[in-house]
Amino acid sequence: MSALTLHTIDDNLAFALRRHADELGTSLNQAAKALLAGALGLTTADRRRRPGFLKFAGSISRKDAKSMMAFVNDAEFSKVSAEDWK
Repeated sequence: MSALTLHTIDDNLAFALRRHADELGTSLNQAAKALLAGALGLTTADRRRRPGFLKFAGSISRKDAKSMMAFVNDAEFSKVSAEDWK
């Protein structure tokens, strides 16, 4: 394992990293490592999307979810029109 020290971090960057770590419930170090790994393509796409998705998890009520699914089913999204592919 290697160690890395970053000098003179811009205040806005430091604040954004701290906020990101807080949203993930992790340390600054872990958040920075995850961001670096994701930016360099060293993690799976699913793992890179997960932190951003977590802030939405549980944010829709069962009633709203049921209403949304009824709309999706009624909208006939499963039907494909030949006109759509011209």
